Amino acid sequence: MQKLFRQTMILGLNSVLNCGPHVSQRKLVKMPNGGPDNCGTCGFNRRNRGVWRNPVPDEQQLSFCEIRGLTVLADHWTYCQNWHTRTKKLIGPIYASGLYENGYRRIPWHGAVEPESIGAGACSECGKTFADGIAIASVESARLVFCSNLHYLQWWKRQHPEEDAPMSDDIWEH
Repeated sequence: MQKLFRQTMILGLNSVLNCGPHVSQRKLVKMPNGGPDNCGTCGFNRRNRGVWRNPVPDEQQLSFCEIRGLTVLADHWTYCQNWHTRTKKLIGPIYASGLYENGYRRIPWHGAVEPESIGAGACSECGKTFADGIAIASVESARLVFCSNLHYLQWWKRQHPEEDAPMSDDIWEH
């Protein structure tokens, strides 16, 4: 028993240090590593006071995007192209980290509505049932659910035909 505990602790510690897989009580899962270019490290995040990759953000301050005028609850899992350009002119949509499909994928928000990870459901695009998926709130109907990043992105593109989501381009390739 002690040997199993020690092995589990070593695997867990290695996972945290390497952002690789770790063993949970139920299954092998990936540790988060969505990239350093997120809202949590953005200079436009009010808590960072204009400093990119601020080593001492004001943790008492709520994460708030000053150029988009919205609160960002999952700031280390939220992205936009303005992080790279550092310009205040809005460039493209906001992105969330989508489902882990052969790596982390970024999916665009539906305007100011953030897609969320969910458990089981039946895909609004193909009808397939799934164990893990994506949901987006809807004002006029029940929330929409998707079995994959691709099906969410196909739906998003129909809703936003004039917009591009270049941070999601790798999804079309898979």
